[in-house]
Amino acid sequence: MGDKEKVNILLVDDQPAKLLTYEVILGELGENLIKSASGRDALEQLLKHDVAVVLMDVSMPDLDGFELAEMIRQHPRFQRTAIIFISAVHLTDLDRIKGYQRGAVDYISVPVIPELLRAKVSVFAELHRKTRQLERLNRELEQRVAERTEELARRAEALLLLNGEMARKNQELDAIVHTAPDTIFSSRADGEWDYASERFYEYTGAPERSANGFGWLGYVHNDDVEACRNHWMDAVQSGRNYEAEFRLSGQDGVYRWFRARAIAIRDGEGEVLKWYGTCSDIHDSKMLEQSIRQSAAELERLVDDRTMALRRLSGRLMQIQDEERRRVARELHDGLGQDLAAAKMLLDAIVQQGRGASDEEGVAEAIEIIDHAIQQVRSVSHLLHPPLLDEVGLLSALKWYLEGLSRRSSIETSLDVEPGDFPRLGAEAETAIFRIIQEALTNVYRHSGARSAQVKLHRQDGLLTVAIRDDGKGIEEAIAELRPGGIGIGIGGMRQRARELGGELRLANANPGTVVEVVLPCRQPASEKASAIA
Repeated sequence: MGDKEKVNILLVDDQPAKLLTYEVILGELGENLIKSASGRDALEQLLKHDVAVVLMDVSMPDLDGFELAEMIRQHPRFQRTAIIFISAVHLTDLDRIKGYQRGAVDYISVPVIPELLRAKVSVFAELHRKTRQLERLNRELEQRVAERTEELARRAEALLLLNGEMARKNQELDAIVHTAPDTIFSSRADGEWDYASERFYEYTGAPERSANGFGWLGYVHNDDVEACRNHWMDAVQSGRNYEAEFRLSGQDGVYRWFRARAIAIRDGEGEVLKWYGTCSDIHDSKMLEQSIRQSAAELERLVDDRTMALRRLSGRLMQIQDEERRRVARELHDGLGQDLAAAKMLLDAIVQQGRGASDEEGVAEAIEIIDHAIQQVRSVSHLLHPPLLDEVGLLSALKWYLEGLSRRSSIETSLDVEPGDFPRLGAEAETAIFRIIQEALTNVYRHSGARSAQVKLHRQDGLLTVAIRDDGKGIEEAIAELRPGGIGIGIGGMRQRARELGGELRLANANPGTVVEVVLPCRQPASEKASAIA
């Protein structure tokens, strides 16, 4: 309870006018005034509130002031509550004595002097406030003493445990130092060793304590000693963790590789007090590492050689495949195609010579069949290797192929090319791009259920992007990610063709449909170079 916190003052009188008078007189004190019109109500208010002073009239119906005071004092909680009687009737000394016997701290007669009443009530209110503060401080002090006592007990117990733990740790440390396969050392802040474990002397055969100071450097290989000393002193001066590899001489004069590590122990201000470290034999792992490194380099060279050989072989196989398709196309066109054309001309001549109607009807049917066969031969020839690809270029061949695909499959196709003056590419690049688009659209026809497909060629900043997009059902995740075993021969061939040209194949679901994208480095055509030079 703070110094300025209000206390409760209970005003008890059965006459409202008197209650109002007391309220006006005591209002200047700035305390909480609780009014009660009867003894019973006053008891209820006492049970609800912490009351500092009870100001009550002696003469009241039901319970008079003396009876109420006696009941209040019987309750343990209110034995120290200040009770002030006010009376205009009971004014004798016996009445006053009776009031004090009932526990009153004062007995005021009417008429009441306002200043006197305020002063007396103020004194008891302040006394109550100070009493509550003192009680609270006592409780807090007792709590602090209890907490402090408990804390001291915990610290004492923790100290005992810590002492036991430290003793055990010291034993463990001694065991580790004596059984560790590594050399354990310590150094002063200036870098001079002041301790080296027995392992150092067992390995080097050096006299006891000869490693102290910088004596340990005398057992380091001559080629390593200068770098080892400089590295150690750099760590000492900078305070950074130390790590170095060097060769140490054994008793037999044979050098082995060791790795030394050390860390600094600092005080509260960050100043280095001491260094602790280990020195581990890494000779076998060092030799193994060098052997693995040499083997890895040799294996990488063999893999590169084999990869280059496979690329050359793959390129040669694709070249042979394209040459074979050209040969088959020429044979179909120049052989079977010419024969069928000759047969057609002969049948036309028969009809023109005027034979019977029945013969004309049969011959006409034969001509129709031969026309159909010629058309099929031409289609097969164009599909194997479109003549337009060699004669006019990639764009013309693609337009012809897309028109034929739209007629045969009812899939609406379109071709978008940027820039408008798209140049001719090399024969190898144009063939590969045509085959990739052909395979992609074949997959669209066979698997996607699409109604439309778009082919886009975009050349910019030395890169050629080929994109084939459809509005079909899309592809599985394994295919989109090109997982091994998830793609077929067709997609594998497309990816291989792209790699042969130094490019990359990408697959993705477009929601709806699928996007097949190939990004290739695009060399400047000879015609563009000539124009730039001119």
